[in-house]
Amino acid sequence: MRDLVIIGGGAAGQAAAMYALGKDLDFLLICDQLGGRVERPAPVEKDYLLGSILVHYDGPDPEDEERALIGSSAVHLFEDLLRSHQEFMLNDRVKAVRRESDAFLVETERSGPIATASVIVATGVTPRRDLRLNGSAGLLADLGHSATQHAGALVGKRVVVVGDTLQALYSAAEFAATALQVYLVLPTEAAADRAEVRLLQQRPNIAVLPGYQVIDVAAEGGMRVLVVRRGDEVSRLVADVAFADLGYEPASAVVRDLGVVGPGGFVQVDRDGATRIPGLFAAGDVTRPEGEQVLTAIGDGARAARCAHFYLLTRTMRGSGQGVGVAWGAGQDT
Repeated sequence: MRDLVIIGGGAAGQAAAMYALGKDLDFLLICDQLGGRVERPAPVEKDYLLGSILVHYDGPDPEDEERALIGSSAVHLFEDLLRSHQEFMLNDRVKAVRRESDAFLVETERSGPIATASVIVATGVTPRRDLRLNGSAGLLADLGHSATQHAGALVGKRVVVVGDTLQALYSAAEFAATALQVYLVLPTEAAADRAEVRLLQQRPNIAVLPGYQVIDVAAEGGMRVLVVRRGDEVSRLVADVAFADLGYEPASAVVRDLGVVGPGGFVQVDRDGATRIPGLFAAGDVTRPEGEQVLTAIGDGARAARCAHFYLLTRTMRGSGQGVGVAWGAGQDT
């Protein structure tokens, strides 16, 4: 039986694996692809298409490279190291996690069941795509892919942000610092009553459109044209680039039958990543609806692995006949 199974190869899962590797645990990281949604930074000059705007990346100078490689590059360093420890890697998909006495069985698609004393779920999320646009939804960029890092490329541009999630609202505020005009399309009228939206309405270059639905998106002359409707009122928004953030669909189905999934499908955990079931932990995007950053996901994964390690130590002490009067976890030092 393994000490720990980590499900998911993104930032949180890899950080958990690095912690487990440092503690010499008998662990297994199961994923179909290392890296998750983290993009590899370009080591040389490269052009990126952000909507209809071409962004040129020169690549960092040698003396600046270390400062330029922050969250994403940390994950890629983890990835390189983990690839040299193939004994801890399994390229597979997890179908379900079942509780077996005081341990777990992780059911995989191709490798059968894997017994383990503890589990960390770091399966992430996928952006929701609820817009029915007959295939043209691809003209909207996802805010969930670090679009806000490109705010500098939007100087003097017109931008549309569709969505009323916190990430959509904060992104509108960030874009407004450099853009000529920001259109914030809110799918529900009730969202206009939120304190964040009222603050955004005070910005002279932000136009808030509550209760509007996007019914069409087209590319015309290098611009994005969005047709929006509220009741019988139809308007056209012309912008250089358009983003959408309609929330996320957490990949929590593997533990849904264990009673740890809360509203919206997110796995419910405490501040250390522990669920209500001893030995079951979760980390990263699958635990919260807010847009996640790579660095915070790394912290989540390491924290969950630390708590799992304490749990394993508790099991070992109990198994050896030593009485344990406290539950190890939050507040303990390594």
